[in-house]
Amino acid sequence: MKVARVYTFELEFLKPAKLPNWKGNLIRGALGYHLKKLYCMNDLRDCHRCSLLFKCPYGYLFRTTTKGIVLRKIEHYTKPYVVKPPLESRTIYKPGDVIKFSLVLFGDAVEFEDQVFSAVNSMCRFGLGVKDCRGQLKVKRVFVENPLKNEKEFLFEDGTMYNSRLYVKDSDLKVDVGRVFKIKFLTPFRLLRNGAIISEPSFRDLVTFMLRKYSSIRYQYLRQELDVSVEEILRLSENIAMISPNLNRRTFVYKNERETYIHGEIVYSGKLKANLRKLLGFCQLSHIGKRSSYGHGWYIVES
Repeated sequence: MKVARVYTFELEFLKPAKLPNWKGNLIRGALGYHLKKLYCMNDLRDCHRCSLLFKCPYGYLFRTTTKGIVLRKIEHYTKPYVVKPPLESRTIYKPGDVIKFSLVLFGDAVEFEDQVFSAVNSMCRFGLGVKDCRGQLKVKRVFVENPLKNEKEFLFEDGTMYNSRLYVKDSDLKVDVGRVFKIKFLTPFRLLRNGAIISEPSFRDLVTFMLRKYSSIRYQYLRQELDVSVEEILRLSENIAMISPNLNRRTFVYKNERETYIHGEIVYSGKLKANLRKLLGFCQLSHIGKRSSYGHGWYIVES
């Protein structure tokens, strides 16, 4: 079963630009803006009342609600994509400099692949950067990858388009993990319990949020029933001990509100069953926690 498709875009600046340190929100916002500009066929301010919501690339990716397959209709449901932003902190870009980011589309959201590419091209023509220093770009190359298998195929390079059938499949998700392993967060995460941030998450804490992301995407976009036992996974997760957390805090401002995020890595110890390894692999793609579609909560697992 095809689970996701991971696209990596390499863009070259044609004009000088200034970008923020954290670029996930900027890239996500630019993609959404250009998808809406190119494909929105409705004057409604509220996408949730639009009859074309599930057929519109902007509505489906950015404003999706539940389809009512399993859960009741909920607005602002788990999105079928995540941005994997540039990890570099540089802010000044000159002509010839390259910036790279990835986009993951889950399940049936891959149907909007062509529209996403058009939005990226539109973003390049319009320019990327802060308001007073936005630079135009060109698409240098695009490739599809399976980061769990370390595989990569080109879709576009030097003006030439290529075909690729590379997907992340269900059978790829069970990552190889030793008894002692590290979860290294490449971007800050925010996990909340009863409104309070979890500053040092136990492995069970992480698994709880992984289950939420895995089940919602599987139901909605893969149209599959949950293939793991929630009770069993939570019970097994309690056998994994935290050895050494190395975490710090970072503050972001969203909608004029300051939000605290956690950044760093945690070493755990314990034997991971196949269903736990599958969750770990899946959420390396999907991220966990608040604002994961912006790029937050992106981690890798190291033995």
